[in-house]
Amino acid sequence: MVSRLSSQCDRPWAIARILPSAKVYIVARFRNRQDADDYKRVLHRFIPAAKFEIIFDFPNEEQEDNQA
Repeated sequence: MVSRLSSQCDRPWAIARILPSAKVYIVARFRNRQDADDYKRVLHRFIPAAKFEIIFDFPNEEQEDNQA
């Protein structure tokens, strides 16, 4: 079976937007931290009032098994 090219496993670095009531929304995923930092800077230019955090969201084994 051929795996998807852009699976969650390939892109562990994510930018999360922190919403009111402690909700989190994943905005984008990246393969390396530097790309995530660069994109976060762009987001702050366009949406200065929003709160963004970079997270390392490594999938656990159960998620990997479900995708296979």
